[in-house]
Amino acid sequence: MSASAPEPVDDGAVLAASIRELANAIRALAAHAPRDPDALLTADEVGALLGLSPRSLKDRAASGAFPHRRFGKHYRFSREDVAEIVQLTKSSVRPYRGGMRAA
Repeated sequence: MSASAPEPVDDGAVLAASIRELANAIRALAAHAPRDPDALLTADEVGALLGLSPRSLKDRAASGAFPHRRFGKHYRFSREDVAEIVQLTKSSVRPYRGGMRAA
């Protein structure tokens, strides 16, 4: 009867599993972390929230159509700004009433 050798440990697999476990723990903490209600949002963040391109958002802010804060070349939006932008876009969006186009 021969003694079997211990199975080799795959350090890469162990490391990858540890990283996944750590990433899941960080995601869980971030989901429950309180958000600063006074924090300013970037154009990318607001664009993702509202379904607008950051460039269009910046262009409309630069023209004065959207409320914003500006720090040099950087546009920032408060939560109140975002609420006002939502109200402004609600009143300016008209539903499409056209028919289907022939192919």
